[in-house]
Amino acid sequence: MAIERKFVQENQKRVLLKEFLMKESERAGFGGIKIQRTPLGTLITLEVERPGLIIGRGGKRIKELTETIANRFNIENPQIEIEEVSDNAALNAQLMAQKVAAALERGWHFRRVGHSTVRRIMDAGARGCQVIISGKLTGDRHRTEKFTMGYIKYCGEVASRVMEEGMATAKTKPGIIGVKVRLMPPHARLPDEIEILKEEEEKETKEEKRTRAEIEKEEMLEKLEGIPIDELKVNKLILEELKKAGIKNARQIYEMDTNDLIEIKGIGIKRAEKLKEMVKEVLKKYESKGDKSDEQ
Repeated sequence: MAIERKFVQENQKRVLLKEFLMKESERAGFGGIKIQRTPLGTLITLEVERPGLIIGRGGKRIKELTETIANRFNIENPQIEIEEVSDNAALNAQLMAQKVAAALERGWHFRRVGHSTVRRIMDAGARGCQVIISGKLTGDRHRTEKFTMGYIKYCGEVASRVMEEGMATAKTKPGIIGVKVRLMPPHARLPDEIEILKEEEEKETKEEKRTRAEIEKEEMLEKLEGIPIDELKVNKLILEELKKAGIKNARQIYEMDTNDLIEIKGIGIKRAEKLKEMVKEVLKKYESKGDKSDEQ
């Protein structure tokens, strides 16, 4: 067999394997796949949002997956590793593309989905992002809508090195809608950016500032943890729904994203933003009470 054909077959096998694992891990939140050849076999690293759904009880589901991959794709000794992406879910382009597609399938308006996704990615610390939604959005004719914020590189070696891309499809009544998410992660560095080395003393002061900021953030989160949700000026019905969702204190609301709050029954975008503002106001009141007690 010619070496060119071998390369084509290997790449074709990888694409089919990726499509298969995307379907199998759709409920778990597929975030990406890495395939590496090792002396012991083939290492498949699967990035998912909820790893428990892939592993299964006692590792039953992951064993079934390894057997299916070995038999169906003729891969010798496959080993699957699971990586959780819950902490940086908003910075995973593939995962965000799937969330946009799922929201469109649930009936959300494409503008609402696009703007909220861009906001969520930028709030997570991304340097730039772009959400492209194309298909029969409002009428019978196909069109493309783009939602962009921050730095975006479109072509060249810089774009392939700096930008991360994710694609998904939403099956709606008018037809299939394509979704593409492109983002520049916080650690990305552009060629024109120059770092100037400073003296050791200045570096120490920066480290001290970072430690102070971390300590202040921890203290703030501890204060929020001690504030029950009953102290928030919210309707009883919404309080009951928050308690049903397992939310007990203001810290949990502070750490939750607006999109996560929207999923709770009776809470929309405006109400979710108001809840965030209420938490900040309650924290200010507690801090002012603490300052007065210290003065006395």
